[in-house]
Amino acid sequence: MISSIKTKLIIRIVISFILLSITFQGIAFYSFRMLTIENSKEKAFTIAGLVRDAITSLMVLQVVEKQDVFLNQIKHTYGLKSIKILKGKPVLEQFQDNLTDDSKHSMPNALEYEVLRTGEVKSVLTENIQNVDFELVIPYKATSSGHVNCLSCHKAKEDEVLGAISLVMDLTKQRRQGMSSLSYMVAVSLIFSLSTLYIIYVFFRPYTELFQKLRKSFAKVEDGVFSCKIDIKLKDEAGDVANSYNNMVDNLSKTLHSISNKVSLLIGHEMAKTGNDIKDTASNVDILVKIYKFKRTIEKDTKKLDIYTRFEQILEDMNIHNYSIYEVKKHNNSLLTVSQSMSNDIVEKLTNNQACTNKPWCCDTIMTNANECRAMRTGVIVNCFDFPNICPNFVFQYNDIMQFYYYCIPVYIGGHVGLIVQLVFDKETMQSTFLNIPYVLSYLQEGEPVLEAKTFMEMLKEQSLVDQLTGLYNRRYLEETYSNLCAQITRRSTTLGVLMIDIDFFKQVNDTYGHDVGDKVLQRISQIIKNTLRTSDIVIRYGGEEILALLIDIEKNSAIGIAEKIRQKIENETIEIPGGVLKKTVSIGAAEFPTHTGKFWQCLKFADTVLYKAKEDGRNRAYAFNNNKSNE
Repeated sequence: MISSIKTKLIIRIVISFILLSITFQGIAFYSFRMLTIENSKEKAFTIAGLVRDAITSLMVLQVVEKQDVFLNQIKHTYGLKSIKILKGKPVLEQFQDNLTDDSKHSMPNALEYEVLRTGEVKSVLTENIQNVDFELVIPYKATSSGHVNCLSCHKAKEDEVLGAISLVMDLTKQRRQGMSSLSYMVAVSLIFSLSTLYIIYVFFRPYTELFQKLRKSFAKVEDGVFSCKIDIKLKDEAGDVANSYNNMVDNLSKTLHSISNKVSLLIGHEMAKTGNDIKDTASNVDILVKIYKFKRTIEKDTKKLDIYTRFEQILEDMNIHNYSIYEVKKHNNSLLTVSQSMSNDIVEKLTNNQACTNKPWCCDTIMTNANECRAMRTGVIVNCFDFPNICPNFVFQYNDIMQFYYYCIPVYIGGHVGLIVQLVFDKETMQSTFLNIPYVLSYLQEGEPVLEAKTFMEMLKEQSLVDQLTGLYNRRYLEETYSNLCAQITRRSTTLGVLMIDIDFFKQVNDTYGHDVGDKVLQRISQIIKNTLRTSDIVIRYGGEEILALLIDIEKNSAIGIAEKIRQKIENETIEIPGGVLKKTVSIGAAEFPTHTGKFWQCLKFADTVLYKAKEDGRNRAYAFNNNKSNE
């Protein structure tokens, strides 16, 4: 399919000239043909009149036998191919005795017979490659008017056909002359057409070039490239179109750049550019809208975990499937992994590669000591492109078989680094990841104040659930969490150990040494209990010097063993006080949920019952609840 306007224009002009040339030359050829035939007819009628008058004279002079000589002279004089006189029925009947044998036996052909029968002029044109013959048969009719009175000699009626003259003219020469003239006309027409076509081509060339440049420029504009301008030195409407196009491209480019700059200013980061200004601007505006919706959404979330989940979805939507999110725990200077992802193809590669480990993405060192994380310690973005081994704790950087890259982003919460977002990628996904990093930074920037607010709210809530003296959870925490805790124990079909611990003779410490020493004793014993238990276990200051320990997912009937371990550690502990040292003991009552009862508060009552039994039996004892008896 032809798409060039220049080619289309040339083809249409050529076709138009060919059609016009054929039409004009056809008309000329037809006109020449008809003119030749009409001239031949006029010539034939002249000859017919001459022959008629001559034959009449020969008849008057009674020398009709001389007509053949006369006809031969006419034939040669006018260049006829043949000429003959045909006698009609009245003449044949009147002069039958005087006719020669040739006249008697000269039979007319079909055309001549038709003329003798109808009295009408007939003609026929016979053409072949070599010759053109024009045969014309003109009738002679009897008439009494005019300068010859036919009825004076012939026994015929008015207008009756007396005979006819048959002429055959050779028009081959005329046809040759016509074809020669036609050839000249074709040559002249061709020269004229080519000249006209060249003039039109030269005239329209700047305009076709304008259309071609417009087409190429619009194709680039569709790809978001606005640096193409049209350079056309035309001073007419076409020049105005080119100038208008250039102005439009300039204005559109400035507008799109202005929008992109404002969007970048709102987002706070320079957006990635692909070279397509339209797609870049549309993408930036779309990201701005998504970031706005993201912020509006997370503002209504109640927990930080919900925010992390939404951010995970954003990373997945950006085709970032390898990442980790670490939360900084300031109280013990550690990192908590709140989210971690590794794409299936990388998992498969690592599984098939014995030289690699499938543990993403950093060593355990940073989990126990947050300062080992370079991004957390420095508070700036860390990536492995400035220095390949800038962070020694990345697991895969020394791997020669599979090479991964990392980009770690610290997120400030409350004036210090509270979150680390780590993006991991390989060579195949490097470019797409880097294009999306500005958007990741924008989401994190918009999420910072919300995360900070949620963190402070959690801190306030945690403070309201923690005893300020001992650092243990308070009774309010127990009231808020016991139902979920019991439901989890029931769902997992495990056992919850309940230890009710009371410090022996604690009132004497306050009375003897003062409340400051009493507080110190309470703090130390609380710390011993907490250190003896697992991090998954829950320790609560239940009231005064009474401490409650909840042992999560223990073996059945193992609570008393853990209680005895706590009792012995406290008994063997020496507590330093002003002016000396102090040793203390505790009494412990142990029960198990749901071994002893399916009701949590009743289980606490059972533990409290055996605690008082231990105190009655002399203190510094650990008793387990028994359904048959309330002692050890």
